[in-house]
Amino acid sequence: MNSGTKTSRPRVYVFGASGHGKVVAEAAVRSGLFDVAGFLDDDSAKWGGRLSGLPVTGGLEALAPGAVVALGVGSNEARLALLRRLDSLGIPVATILHPTAVVSSGVELGAGTYVGPGAVVHVDARVGRACILNSRSVVEHDNVLADGVHVSPNATLGGNVKIGEGSHIGLGASVLPGVTIGAWTVVGAGAVVTKPLPNGVSAAGVPARILPARTPSSARA
Repeated sequence: MNSGTKTSRPRVYVFGASGHGKVVAEAAVRSGLFDVAGFLDDDSAKWGGRLSGLPVTGGLEALAPGAVVALGVGSNEARLALLRRLDSLGIPVATILHPTAVVSSGVELGAGTYVGPGAVVHVDARVGRACILNSRSVVEHDNVLADGVHVSPNATLGGNVKIGEGSHIGLGASVLPGVTIGAWTVVGAGAVVTKPLPNGVSAAGVPARILPARTPSSARA
């Protein structure tokens, strides 16, 4: 029986009028859960233009009353800075799931997180705020991901993996079950992480090994 009551969808703006923003907007549209109003961006050169058929309306001051923001910023550091900025202004952030993503029971997804097409998040995984679980990534059972983590396309995290804030797991990389990765660490594309990694390092290879820290060019001169 039709009650005649129309259910309104939340109005969402995607902050970040660039590549990752387009991906987030497309998932929001495909989900059918949001009224996607357009893009916001700090770059005034983009204002008044269009991206993926949607308008770039301005900066945060162009946010319509009552609307929410989806995080369309690819950089982990910049995305977390945006999240803090929105928090300080009391602006709510949307969690965006592509309709082909599989999210199991008991999963916790933090606000502002994006889960891409074909991604799988298994039972009792805990994913922080402002994370990116990109296309066909796999986050297995009982994982714990801190805020701002990016798991790239086709990367796989085995069960009971822990990843610290702001870390990036590269394209097609694998992290074996039970391994802990520190904060702000980068795992290269195709790497296989078999042992714990500390904070703030880069690792690559099979098995993954920590790469030497780069010396700034000014120090080498």
